[in-house]
Amino acid sequence: MLELYLIVTLFFIYLITAVLNNKIIVRRIWTFAFILAFLAASFALVLLRITHQDVMMPADTFNWYYVLYIAGSLALVLGLVNAWMYRQALWHLFYQTDDARNKE
Repeated sequence: MLELYLIVTLFFIYLITAVLNNKIIVRRIWTFAFILAFLAASFALVLLRITHQDVMMPADTFNWYYVLYIAGSLALVLGLVNAWMYRQALWHLFYQTDDARNKE
């Protein structure tokens, strides 16, 4: 139930930022939020690996942590691939000034 509240809250925050800010600021906010979430998930997976906790459980003790671990691992890899593919766009998004964008 908590994840449903989180999704609804983030959707409303997106609507508010989309209405009150210009397009480039909204992209910066949400791209930065994705990067922070990606780093938090990466850190959690690294801690999980370092502490040698059992994630791959036998069938009789299978639970949702396995699915969470797989989804987090896939998100980590896909995030790295996307960051590499869009590295120039990300660089311009965060470091290009609004004046330089208006001259284009």
